[in-house]
Amino acid sequence: MRHLARFDLNLLRIFDAIFAKGGVSAAARHLNLSQPAISHALTRLRTQFDDPLFVRQGNRLVPTSAARAIAGPVREALRGLDVALDAAAAFDPAASTREFRIGVRLSGEMPRFSPLVSRVRAEAPNVALASVTFRRRDLVSMLANGDLDLALDVALPADERMCRHYLGTEPLVVIARKGHPRVAGSIDLDTYLALDHIIATARPYGPGVEDMALDRMGLARRVAVRCQHAITAWQIVATSDMLFALPRSHAAVLDAIWPMQLVDLPLPIESGGNYLYWHQAAQADPGLGWLRAIIIDELTKAA
Repeated sequence: MRHLARFDLNLLRIFDAIFAKGGVSAAARHLNLSQPAISHALTRLRTQFDDPLFVRQGNRLVPTSAARAIAGPVREALRGLDVALDAAAAFDPAASTREFRIGVRLSGEMPRFSPLVSRVRAEAPNVALASVTFRRRDLVSMLANGDLDLALDVALPADERMCRHYLGTEPLVVIARKGHPRVAGSIDLDTYLALDHIIATARPYGPGVEDMALDRMGLARRVAVRCQHAITAWQIVATSDMLFALPRSHAAVLDAIWPMQLVDLPLPIESGGNYLYWHQAAQADPGLGWLRAIIIDELTKAA
């Protein structure tokens, strides 16, 4: 058993940097330390754990099974220490130079991130913001280890390690080009089903929420085009008679640039709403508390 009182916690920071950066030189640059200092620390770590921890493979140091086993707990512990230290100090937005990393799915960045940037920059002009994509299965670990500070997403399965705040929901609207021969300010269900549709999603296959709603009604539509981004779908709608549906706030952003017809979706959609997520270890962080309040205020106003 290794006793914490006799363990140099600085070694864990160096272990984490080597694990994340894949080498001594990269870890030294990341921590602003000399390469000999990192090499000496690695020797001490190997002695402490009685394991090589990293073995050379080409130009990289590859973690051993022992290193992989402790990497997650070490990073989560370091994250907890950082949060505790931050919580002990007052947060002054006007003076802070902190970087905040917000997890945002690609489809949600366009309507959400710009107003947050404007609000944050107004209150904290020296703060840096990063919009970071993530895989849902990695969200808890990314929040735990500091790869993300907060995240915006739909309703996800409950996890005792995560906190969340409901941000509300908004309706989908149907987009059609101006001058569409069958759409003039509104659309009925028969017309909706008779026309071709576009789906914009990063998923390579699978139904949209509209398709699931139609299936419950015993109906189906024809999806003629599947693309990855709403901007691409918007361009296609502008030069065709196809339809595309997206949340009202997304549509408002694009409509200000390239006007279209925005009409109500002619079928009921069950929406789980949007949420703000953070790790329970960050609950007391005053900087994240300040940012959470801004996000909740801005995005619940928009919902």
